[in-house]
Amino acid sequence: MADVAWHSVDLAPVVLIHGTEPLIAARAVERLKQLARERDPEVAVHEIGGENAVAGALMQVASPSLFGEGRLVLVPDLQSAPEALVNEISGYITAPEDDVTLLLVHRGGNRGKKLLDALKKAGVPRVPSDPLKRAGDKQTFVTAEFTRAGRRIQPDAAAALVDAFGTDLSELAAISRQLIEDTTPEEGEQAGPVTLEHVRGVTAGRVETTAFAVADATIAGREAEALVLLQQALLAGADPVPLVAAMASKMRGLAKVSAPGASARSLGMPDWMIRNLSRDARAWNDRSLARALDAVAQADHEVKGAARDPRWAVQRMIIEISRAQRSR
Repeated sequence: MADVAWHSVDLAPVVLIHGTEPLIAARAVERLKQLARERDPEVAVHEIGGENAVAGALMQVASPSLFGEGRLVLVPDLQSAPEALVNEISGYITAPEDDVTLLLVHRGGNRGKKLLDALKKAGVPRVPSDPLKRAGDKQTFVTAEFTRAGRRIQPDAAAALVDAFGTDLSELAAISRQLIEDTTPEEGEQAGPVTLEHVRGVTAGRVETTAFAVADATIAGREAEALVLLQQALLAGADPVPLVAAMASKMRGLAKVSAPGASARSLGMPDWMIRNLSRDARAWNDRSLARALDAVAQADHEVKGAARDPRWAVQRMIIEISRAQRSR
């Protein structure tokens, strides 16, 4: 059974969507339904779940049709399907109908393991719908949300959205929809890509976004701008800890791309992120990076209880890193 990403899965006689993230599962189901309609506008969509998840239900809707229309049959809760239906599916997957796509959604757990093993043995394509943890995967999700709506978003804008809303996938999807709606032009006008400025317009005030804006200015050596952004963040109620965490994340990225032989594959980062970090890293050398990393480590220690004034600790960190960048 080959794993296929939810945003690129294609129609097949049987497809398994397996995992605990409901939003990813929903996106995969939506994609396959859309592909089925594109292939056959008259496709019949059937759902086998709840009270109609009984013995014979699959055979009833998957049997050859007199009218020859395509069919997509969805089983949305395979993990809780009755034994009779599970047995029917087990028999069906050995000889599926040509004009039918059987879409099975298993939302996790051990129930139905025997059927899952049979699906694997049969080589059925599997779409993992696990929670997204890597920032790159979440940025791919954002890009796919815009693609679904026929729109584009620039890579740095997608990264900023993840920085601000990446802890909650549903919130990330909702803010993506809001951005799409807010940037849709009048009829007859062409929609351009969503940019970082668009994102900043809807994420203003988010602690995470503010933290990374401070970090970006600091790493670029723009000390005065960074200190102004810091004061704005602190006045808005930002906690010093995430401000230092954002700086640490940026500095670690610079250190990684500065290592000999660093690549997108070896670092597990998207190509565009490597390009941006590599561009920033040109203003640094080993000595200045070491000085900046020491400043981050000191600030991290101080904001977590070692200093009487965490705010001053962050300010001192910004000054030290900005000057380290300029001293190269």
